[in-house]
Amino acid sequence: MEKFLGELTIGSDGICGDVNDYGEQEEGKNLRQSIASIVYSDYLDEIRTHHSIAVMDREIEKFLSQIPNGGVVLDIGGCWGWHWRKTNIQRPDITVVIVDLVRENLLHAKEVLKEQVTNKKVFLVHGNACSLEFEDKTFDGVWSVQTTQHIPDFSSSCAEIYRVLKKKGIYWDYGLNNATLIRLVYKLFRKTYHLDGVIDGRFFLRRMNDSVVRIVKETFHSEPVVGYSEILFTPDLGLPIGGKENAFLGNFDF
Repeated sequence: MEKFLGELTIGSDGICGDVNDYGEQEEGKNLRQSIASIVYSDYLDEIRTHHSIAVMDREIEKFLSQIPNGGVVLDIGGCWGWHWRKTNIQRPDITVVIVDLVRENLLHAKEVLKEQVTNKKVFLVHGNACSLEFEDKTFDGVWSVQTTQHIPDFSSSCAEIYRVLKKKGIYWDYGLNNATLIRLVYKLFRKTYHLDGVIDGRFFLRRMNDSVVRIVKETFHSEPVVGYSEILFTPDLGLPIGGKENAFLGNFDF
C-alpha cells in the first residue's frame, strides 16, 4: 500500500478508513449525509449552483503550479472530488488524497473521478480533519474548500494540517468571507448574514475572521496571505453568476 496512507487500507467499497466519532461535527455530518443520499444525473450541473466551477478550476491551476513533481496533495473535505477531475491531464505526476467526514460523499467522488480512483491517482479516505490518520510531514500541499469553516474546533484541524504538511508544503483554504458590502446586500434582500456559530441547530459556520488568521499564523509561525475569490458568484442570493464550467463571467470573476 502507498506509504502516504500509513496503516489505512482500501475497503470493499473502494474507500479507506472509517469514522466512528464525529464529536462536535455530528449535526453537520447528518445534514450533509442527507444531501449525499440524493442521486444526481449531472454532477457539474448541481455543483455550479453552489460553487463557480470556472473560478475554482483556475484556482486549482494556481495551486498545482506550486506542487513539486511527483507530489502528494491532501484535500480536506473534498466531498465529490470535482476539483481534481482534470489532474490526470494537467498533472498526471501527482497523487491526490481526498478526506471527507461523510462516506456517501466519497461514493459520489468515485463516480465523478472514475478512472483516477481506479488507477490509484486519487485515494478516498473517510476521516476527520481534527484527527487525521497520516504520518507527520506526509503531504506537499493541503487544499480545502468551505470545510474548515464548518469545524467548531479550528485550532485542532489547523494543528493537524500543520503536522501532516511537509516543511516546504503549501496550505490553501477557501471559506466564506466577512465583507461589509456583501453584508449590506444581504440586508437589502432581508437575509440573515451569519457570522459565527450554529445555524438553526443544523450545522456550524464560521466566516473568515481575525481569529482564523491568528490561529493559522500561530500554528504555522508565518503570516498567512489573505485573498478573495468568487466575487460575483453569490448563490445564497440566488445569483450563481458564472458558475458553469468555462463560463465567460466565471473566468472574468477569477
